[in-house]
Amino acid sequence: MKINVALSYNIFEPLTYRAECSPVELKAGTRVLVPLGKRVALGWVLALDSPYKGRLKNIIGVIDDPFSPDWAFLEFARQTAAAYFASAGSILDHCLPPSQKNFKNMRLEADGQVRKMAEFGPGQLEKLAAADGPLRFFFKVGTEAVPPAVPPVEDTQFSRLLLGPERDSEYAKMCQETLSGGRSIILLVPDIATASYWQTVIPGLDLYHSEVKTAAKENIWRQYRLGKSGVVCGGLSALMLPLADPGLLIVDRAASPLYQRGFTSPFRIDHLAAIRARAGRIPLLRGAASHSCATYWQRRDHDITDRRRERGISCQVHMLKGRERGIPADIVDMIRQNVLGKKKTLVLLNRIQPARHLFCDSCRKIAACPRCGGILQVEETQAVACRRCTFRKESLNDCPRCGQNLTLLQDISIDSLSRAVERAVDEKTVRIVTAADLKAVAPIVAAVRSSPIVIATPAALNPFFRKMFAAVIYVKPESFFNMEEFNAAELIYATGAEIGETLEQGGELHVFSVFHFHYALRFLMDEENFFERELKYRRWFQLPPFASVYQLELKGASLRSLAAAMRGLNLKFKDDLQIKRIYLASRQPLRGTYRGVLELHTSAEKIALAGLHKIKGSHLQRTAG
Repeated sequence: MKINVALSYNIFEPLTYRAECSPVELKAGTRVLVPLGKRVALGWVLALDSPYKGRLKNIIGVIDDPFSPDWAFLEFARQTAAAYFASAGSILDHCLPPSQKNFKNMRLEADGQVRKMAEFGPGQLEKLAAADGPLRFFFKVGTEAVPPAVPPVEDTQFSRLLLGPERDSEYAKMCQETLSGGRSIILLVPDIATASYWQTVIPGLDLYHSEVKTAAKENIWRQYRLGKSGVVCGGLSALMLPLADPGLLIVDRAASPLYQRGFTSPFRIDHLAAIRARAGRIPLLRGAASHSCATYWQRRDHDITDRRRERGISCQVHMLKGRERGIPADIVDMIRQNVLGKKKTLVLLNRIQPARHLFCDSCRKIAACPRCGGILQVEETQAVACRRCTFRKESLNDCPRCGQNLTLLQDISIDSLSRAVERAVDEKTVRIVTAADLKAVAPIVAAVRSSPIVIATPAALNPFFRKMFAAVIYVKPESFFNMEEFNAAELIYATGAEIGETLEQGGELHVFSVFHFHYALRFLMDEENFFERELKYRRWFQLPPFASVYQLELKGASLRSLAAAMRGLNLKFKDDLQIKRIYLASRQPLRGTYRGVLELHTSAEKIALAGLHKIKGSHLQRTAG
């Protein structure tokens, strides 16, 4: 019998193997051990048939475990793999309990003894399988058998968008209705602190994220697999939990632009949630502070509940000079005036520690790299280095332009601004908040409530701090996002909406930016005009939501060979695949190779048809759409 196997390695297309087993022993969703070159690999059976007619290898063995993903989860894995050019097997691995994710935890009964996988080499396993047929592997900690999930007779899926800050009561009400029917809920959030917030709102909620201990995660996995009805809250781990009977999927701010920058996973949680809801016919409820371009464009076709009320929030945009460094006096003065006026103030910055530069009083400019013209930075060792090229010097005392002495200048950051404010106001008034501080939520929330000035990273845009501030100062929004990205304006607008949730009635938003003239800032409080202009640009340049966006990263041993490969692909596919940008990821080699990126605004099907996912050493990542 030929079977299709999706490997746990990131090999996009399933491979075909021969299995000398009966259909009763093998089914879609069964895990198997197969040979892969001179190695062995775990994989998942996707189908019990294959059109492949070439030479086949036999599988080595079958994982003897009652757990198997249901039809809906398998379909979810297939659709996700197609959209992200990933292996369906690596996606299915996410649905396993912690005890079954480690290859070395498997056992094999051989010669009348139970032995660990580590005791066998790939060659030994293949010989045993050739002599005795497919081997039976098992884990030290197995899973319990459960009745197979039955597809619903009717399509009960609905998709709804809930806009506005007051989402707590709506979530609690829908969770209660779903739980009363004996079904479970997945609540997706962008960070761990937000998960802690919803734990205070929804009684009995189970946290399932990266900081939950392994034993606790194992216990939660087993309880829900055996039919527990409850609410699970987290990120990717929670989304991949194979609930016995999911009845509702809530996505709360999981699509926030503030969390996409540092998210190491290639997957977009909001996109995966939509795929899982569609594949499993699960009702989907999305909560957000504002529309995205896609939902605004399709608003007449969506079920939208808009609970945003006129709160009298005002917005002022202040100009910063592009080449000005250091701490702007206007910001310090505004904070001081707010303290005198008893206005609780939040200052949002993107940098914790300041960047240190060398400044020439004679030229009135920052010292530039003599090799490429980039801005030089001073490291902790006092050495001077350029971030654009490889120029580096142990010390630089004189200006390369005029020869005069250089002085050390610190750029604006949480650290430098807090010291400047303490000098201007009162050393006991400033409270600093970063993501690390929110690991212990209760004490930091109490400290913020009693502090007139809070200087923070975007971690402060959290439900715990909702309607807490009279004024927010948003410093350099252009430093939070790459302004060359196609959706930079939308990211700034969405961030402005989340900032608005931290302001009380009649609060003030002050934006200090060198980007002050851009409509993304001018229309922060004007939704209709912002989206009218943004969607017009996207139609002109065929940008999302009218297309999907992928980044194709290429590698080269030299800049010359890499540039030649990138030019060749650009000339061949520029029009067909809508290549909008082509650039070097860095002018410096990383682990001996140079890297370049092509930004493709097209569908996964067209990329697969062009064969770009098969380029050796390349990496495809879906970024939007």
